[in-house]
Amino acid sequence: MSKQFDVVIEKDSKTKQFYASVPSLPGCYSYADNLEDLMENIKEAIELHLEVMKEKKLKIDDNSVLGMVKVVV
Repeated sequence: MSKQFDVVIEKDSKTKQFYASVPSLPGCYSYADNLEDLMENIKEAIELHLEVMKEKKLKIDDNSVLGMVKVVV
């Protein structure tokens, strides 16, 4: 059975690396030098995260990302 997850992708302006995190799976994140590798890495990270959660019988939260907004301060 497949499940979709929202993934937040950011780029570090100093290192130029890409970072991905999964809001509904706290602690699930990855990074890479390019987007193609990042997508492979985060998919693997999600799969491993889900295996551990299943072993520990932890509940998976529903996706929670509604969108992104800019806030001016």
